[in-house]
Amino acid sequence: MKRETFIFILGILAAGALVFHFYEQHQQRVAIMDMIKETAKKHDIPAWIPLSIAETESKFDPKTVGDAGTSFGLFQLHRGGLAPEELTEEELLKPEKNIEIAISNMTRAYDRAQKEGLEGIKMLTYIANTSGRPTQRGTYWTDQNTNYNEKLAKNFKKHVKVTELANDM
Repeated sequence: MKRETFIFILGILAAGALVFHFYEQHQQRVAIMDMIKETAKKHDIPAWIPLSIAETESKFDPKTVGDAGTSFGLFQLHRGGLAPEELTEEELLKPEKNIEIAISNMTRAYDRAQKEGLEGIKMLTYIANTSGRPTQRGTYWTDQNTNYNEKLAKNFKKHVKVTELANDM
């Protein structure tokens, strides 16, 4: 076999492996988004809220570990915050467990936001910053963290549209 033919075949195989890898990543992301939507529905909270927060926190990567090894999974459940001390890191990284813990805690912040008359991005910012921290710092704290707010706003625009389209079908 000629060297050029071998290199061509090797290139085709490498491209195929890359396509397969990205397809698997896409399928995992869709499955995670579906889990988030189902859990949000179970807790009677709009799906765009946890979808926007999860994408901002982890880009839907369930293996994300942040804050120097103290925050875990899709919603970056933090030790000293929402991450129960009795759960291991492996348990906190399981998408189902991480999603359930995060969304069940978001519901209280969602109820408070509704009582305050917040809507849209203001509601999302409030929930994202009052549902997971032990000090409940709130939106006044996030006003100083514009990078996080900008990511949250970008993801809000994406997920509120997706949710609205899904509801129209």
